[in-house]
Amino acid sequence: MGIFENIFMKAKGAVDALGEKAGQFVDVSKLNIRVAELKSDLKNEFESLGKTVYNCEKNHIDSAQETNTFVSNIDNIYIQIEELKKQIAEMKNKVICKFCGGANENNALYCGKCGKKLGNSASESPEESGEDDFSDFED
Repeated sequence: MGIFENIFMKAKGAVDALGEKAGQFVDVSKLNIRVAELKSDLKNEFESLGKTVYNCEKNHIDSAQETNTFVSNIDNIYIQIEELKKQIAEMKNKVICKFCGGANENNALYCGKCGKKLGNSASESPEESGEDDFSDFED
């Protein structure tokens, strides 16, 4: 009976691993749906902003207060989208480029989309980080 127990345990392990991957796929899909919903909200905010600015200009009304509200809402949506993208990348074991937002393999040194070195912050120049982009080519 040892052989059957061994086969059963291996099969159970495979099913558990498959279930974990399926659960992760579902979680990533839910996050992607939320990103799509936020992008739709973003489109609606931009549309409303445009209509408000148009109506205020047409009627010679100062639109600064209304515009600031829309800008704040839009900025908040962008922040939410970026956070969700980070969560998705983390779940997929990817690294997001801080320059262009492209997803890269965890062990990548340079972004496959823009070519920038991964790991430096967008505000940090190669001189500030103590590195230069050509350090791999030095003698």
